[in-house]
Amino acid sequence: MREFHRALFSYHKTHRRELLWRPPTLRLRKDGSCDAYKILVSEFMLQQTQVDRVTPKYRAFIKRFPTISSLAHAPLRDVLTEWSGLGYNRRAKYLHECAKHIVAEHHGEVPHDRATLESLPGIGHSTASGILAFAFNKEEPMIDTNIKRILERVFFQDAPQRDRDMLIFAQTLIPKGRGREWNYALLDIGATVCGVRFHDDACPFLGLHGPVSLRARKPIQKRFAHSDRQYRGMIIRALTQTPQLTQAALHKKTKHIEIARLDRILAGLVREGLVIQKKSSYKLP
Repeated sequence: MREFHRALFSYHKTHRRELLWRPPTLRLRKDGSCDAYKILVSEFMLQQTQVDRVTPKYRAFIKRFPTISSLAHAPLRDVLTEWSGLGYNRRAKYLHECAKHIVAEHHGEVPHDRATLESLPGIGHSTASGILAFAFNKEEPMIDTNIKRILERVFFQDAPQRDRDMLIFAQTLIPKGRGREWNYALLDIGATVCGVRFHDDACPFLGLHGPVSLRARKPIQKRFAHSDRQYRGMIIRALTQTPQLTQAALHKKTKHIEIARLDRILAGLVREGLVIQKKSSYKLP
């Protein structure tokens, strides 16, 4: 464990990624915490989306909604407009609802206990761990795929471990007062030199885990082009540009997909609260 931490912190000291949602860009307070709202936004955006795509959207989003109050009081339409292009628009809706809950029930202060965080819309165990570690520097591990893979390689000879067991194990590893740094270091190493399908000799854990078995590239996933997800994005984007559109207009915007499919996609968006239907027209909330 000592060798692991020596390698981890020594390497990260000179190889850390400088990102907009991390200190020193975010100013640290005397108690070691930082702007939890900005951490909240980044954690929602980073769900299922790569850092290079998140960075410009995060910058624009924070400029448009600099505080949790400004986000909570904005119409969902404005939030979806800023989110447009990032994908998975339900995340924007959950983030908006989360901000409204925090302003109404927690005086605008992001909670710093797990149970309360996980009771908020769109926050699961991993997102709660990220907020606790990155905003409040708590000794909470984020068991994402990068961190889990490295811990399995170093401590379990690459044998797969259940997430719950890995969580319990990782909680014993984090040095007191270094929760933020510990998680950031592992995330960075997993993303750059100790990956699932690549491994660099510069990996600081090479001497601890030895040669690694790289996984074969996964089969190509279902194409995004012509998927329901693509057409959902087209509809949301069209409605951010024009306040209200008829089904016929949306049919043109979605490149004339089958009417039955368009109706099904629209019905799903209405059901999720991302779109409002008013007679034969549609608009954003």
